[in-house]
Amino acid sequence: MGRFHYLLGLLLLFVCSFLWIASSLAKQPPSIVLTHESCVCNEDKVTAASGAVIIPSVRPEPPIEDMKRISNPKIPSHLPIANSHDHHTQSAIPFKLWQKAGSQRINDARQKDIHSWLDVNPHLRHEILTDDSADEYVRQHFAEYPDILNHYLSLPVPILKADLLRQLILYIDGGIWSDLDVTCHRPISTWIPEQYKNKTNIVVGLEFDGFQFASWTIMTKPKTSHIVAVIKYVVDKLKATAAQHHVTTAELNMTMINDVVELTGPQAMTVAILQNLQKEMGIPVGRANITNIKEPTLFQDVLVLPNAAFASRQGGYPEDRGPYLVEHHYAGSWKNANGGETKS
Repeated sequence: MGRFHYLLGLLLLFVCSFLWIASSLAKQPPSIVLTHESCVCNEDKVTAASGAVIIPSVRPEPPIEDMKRISNPKIPSHLPIANSHDHHTQSAIPFKLWQKAGSQRINDARQKDIHSWLDVNPHLRHEILTDDSADEYVRQHFAEYPDILNHYLSLPVPILKADLLRQLILYIDGGIWSDLDVTCHRPISTWIPEQYKNKTNIVVGLEFDGFQFASWTIMTKPKTSHIVAVIKYVVDKLKATAAQHHVTTAELNMTMINDVVELTGPQAMTVAILQNLQKEMGIPVGRANITNIKEPTLFQDVLVLPNAAFASRQGGYPEDRGPYLVEHHYAGSWKNANGGETKS
């Protein structure tokens, strides 16, 4: 009888143990499968294994209402305009000269002018664009801005296209733009006075009239708001001129244009930069501020040089307005019925 109770007790103990173990296993967390690049850790040692993957018992699906379609990015039609003063104070103006050749061969006089830049600035990088390479440059860099791209490519008058091109290049790459009929007399490194070198984003010189920026030579950092303002001003003026004659910009010709200087040239550039300066500085800035200055003057981040710098020849070589930096020869091939050179 005692033996029977002993065996019955063992059986009950075995059943209870089995039930306890089954209950514990049911509470275990999801299994961890160790594959490549996982980490096996204990208190004493950490070893690198590979890719631990946690496999939950049930994989939740995101609710349908939370799954949003990703829309395609919008293509902007205009360049962004932002204050450039603080953004560019730490970078240097690119040491590269940009020029554009017409459809005719570059003659000996222009070759001499081109070489003057390299003689005075031996380390200067230099690129001369042709009609075709200029078009390709704009296609490549302004594909995201179809309004600008289409207006540039459609312009039939060479001088209008060249005026807009210089601004597009200065926006993208910065550096020095100069027309082919300009001789360089002083190293570019000397153009900005020492006290303004870390504050200048654009360098412009006055024309011989003493109150307008010359467009044949200009130096700037890339992506400045001032050049953006010039581009927008010029494109808007082209649209307005075309609308006035009930044509598209692709149908403009020289007979419809009252003044190239005012439409796309130095006057347009001067007005746009001064307007943008006034907007950014919050104080009146106009021609009265720049007229007949006799020494380099900094307006926020725009350095204005007296007319001796870029227009000494036309200004009668003034002796009280600093050094002569470049000399413009006024070849003026655009001043004809076609507004530019024609092919032979």
